[in-house]
Amino acid sequence: MKLIKLGLIMVSLFTSATTLAQSTTNSIFIEQVGDSSTIVIEQSGNTNTVGDTGTDTTFVLNGNSQTIAISQQGNSNSLDGNITGNNIDADVLVTGSTNDIDLAIGGTGSAAGSTLDLDVTGDGNTVALTQGALNSATNATQTIAITGDFNTLNGTVETDDVVNTMTVVGDSNNMTTTQSGYAGKNIDMTLTGSTNTVNIEQKSTTVVDSITIDSTSSNSNITISQCDSGGC
Repeated sequence: MKLIKLGLIMVSLFTSATTLAQSTTNSIFIEQVGDSSTIVIEQSGNTNTVGDTGTDTTFVLNGNSQTIAISQQGNSNSLDGNITGNNIDADVLVTGSTNDIDLAIGGTGSAAGSTLDLDVTGDGNTVALTQGALNSATNATQTIAITGDFNTLNGTVETDDVVNTMTVVGDSNNMTTTQSGYAGKNIDMTLTGSTNTVNIEQKSTTVVDSITIDSTSSNSNITISQCDSGGC
């Protein structure tokens, strides 16, 4: 059963595909449990929420082989969610300024074979991404593109065999990425802009890890730590 609550309206759905489209200051809360689901959420306007980063109320998508597409267009929107299950395919698009994004994959259960495509365009956006923090996660692919000024990205990935590709275009970006696990971890970052701060730490060297940064920025402070056996 899929449980969807929109404002004061509660709707129970029994189909395997869910599509929600909202505009102009709307709140969406979803608690979905089930395999092979297709979830599509579209919001346009300002101050919309899927979950709520202000009250730490997350949407929950739990099940294997989920296909998830979330689109927010506007300013001061928030996205706060927990996605759990194996073979997840998630596509998140956020366009606008001063948006707050907080996503956890595998926070409450295992997550194997997940693919995340996150595209954020606008000024002053904040992105917090966690994968495999509390439970096992393997074979993750993350593609993150952030375009605009004054963006902040904080990522914590505790996943075996992860490919993390980042493209950041804009000024004054602040990125912190911590990756740990017991197999190969890979970061490939393209950084364009000035006054960027990047801190990357990979803790496990059980299998060779790799970090590639192509930076054309100026006045950046980039710190990279690939740790010896025993951790950093």
